[in-house]
Amino acid sequence: MNDYNTGPHQDAIGTGPDIDKETGSTEISLEYFTVSEGKLITLYILSFGLYGIYWFYKNWKLQQVMMDKKIFPLMRAIFSIFFTHALFRRIDKSAEQLEKKHRFNANLLATFFVAAVVIGNLLDRVLISAGILPGLSEPTVIIISLIIFMLSAYPLTVVQATVNRINDDILGYLNHKYSLWNYLLIVVGSVFWLMLALGLLAESMGLVPQV
Repeated sequence: MNDYNTGPHQDAIGTGPDIDKETGSTEISLEYFTVSEGKLITLYILSFGLYGIYWFYKNWKLQQVMMDKKIFPLMRAIFSIFFTHALFRRIDKSAEQLEKKHRFNANLLATFFVAAVVIGNLLDRVLISAGILPGLSEPTVIIISLIIFMLSAYPLTVVQATVNRINDDILGYLNHKYSLWNYLLIVVGSVFWLMLALGLLAESMGLVPQV
C-alpha cells in the first residue's frame, strides 16, 4: 500500500511495468511483496488482521507468474490459513542463497500463524455465543483473544524480514512510507482499539450494567 519502483521497464508488447492501481507501485522483478517490518506490524495490528489478507494477496499475485498452474491470489489470501504453509515454504526455498541466520523454519512459523488465527477465531465465536468457557469472564476472553491475535503478527514479521533480503531491500525501504489510505486505516483502527480498551476498562470498573 505504497509506492515503490524497481526502475524503468518495458515489456515485450510495450505496455510498460505492472503498476498497482491502488498504490502506483511497480513490482517487476520482485519475487515477493516488499514492505518494512514496522509498517507491516503497525497496519496488521491496527486493522485487526485485515492487512494480513492484503499481504498474502500481494505475495501470491507476484508468485502466480512463477507457477505452472493457475491460482487465484485473492482466494488464497482470504483463506490464507489453508495456504500459509505453501507460501512460507516457497519463500524459504527462495531464501536458500541467504545465510542461515536470515532464514526461518517454514513449517513451524506457518503452524504458529495458523494456530493463532484459528484459536483467536474460536475465542471470538465463544464471545458471540454469550460465553461457554467456565471460570472465564468476557473481558478475560477478549484479552486472551487480543494477545493471541497480536502474537499472530510475529510469524509474518519474521518471514517479511527474509522476504526483504530476498528482494535485496533489507529495511523494506521501497515500501516503508505510509500512503493516504494507510493513514486512514491507522486512524480508523486506532479509534476501534481505543473504544475496545475503554470498554474493557469500564467493565473492569463495574461501570457496565450486567445483563
